[in-house]
Amino acid sequence: MPSPPAHQGSAIYVKHRDIVLPGDLVASGSVSVERYPYAYCIDGKCYSSVIGVAEERGENAIRIVPLEGFYNPQEEDIVIGVVEEVGITSAILDIRAPYKGILPASEIVGKQYNPAQDPLINYVTPGDIYLAKIERFDLTRDPLLSLKGKDLGRAVDGIIIEVVPTRVPRIIGKKRSMLEILVKETQCQIVPAANGRILIRGCPSGDHEAIAINAIKIIENAPYIQGLTEKIREYLVVEKVRRGLVRGEG
Repeated sequence: MPSPPAHQGSAIYVKHRDIVLPGDLVASGSVSVERYPYAYCIDGKCYSSVIGVAEERGENAIRIVPLEGFYNPQEEDIVIGVVEEVGITSAILDIRAPYKGILPASEIVGKQYNPAQDPLINYVTPGDIYLAKIERFDLTRDPLLSLKGKDLGRAVDGIIIEVVPTRVPRIIGKKRSMLEILVKETQCQIVPAANGRILIRGCPSGDHEAIAINAIKIIENAPYIQGLTEKIREYLVVEKVRRGLVRGEG
């Protein structure tokens, strides 16, 4: 890694997709660095706090993506949560984080709610799966979830698979390129959530579903190899031929 210049200017000391270690100097000056919780800045110099990969985020901006780690909730994230407990005025959801997601009864019932007359357990039970948005989270209380938004709500069909949460951006790809390939080649609806849960539904067959799952696991296990997008495209095409889903050329 190059040494910082003697004068205090703006500089980035890592290249796109460089591996960084805790304590590595990644930038200085007015460079924009997404800090919490994977980088920290002292006296105008920013350091990685994890083993991760540096990613360019536009001109004069970078972020550190940890190679491993738990899901750290952020407001506006879309998550897939599993109901663990049903209370009087809210449901408690597991969102694969150190915190539980709180889904208010008003979000579930969709109308003015009177728990004395209409118990919440009539509408939701443990094990139900919800696609939700983190509406508020400030570290002083558990994340507040909302179902307001396109395609949000209870998932009534499909399967859920889990990946390392930090792999989700790679599964989506730049400008959604990887996700578009997965959807096009498998004909499945694939909904990746920020907390590392992925909803797969609407596949034409069990083989299409299996191919989608296998491709996602390949991406999870080798997210930064060169030419991964094309390798996944090739895998999907070859697997469809092998399973008799399409005819090979020749």
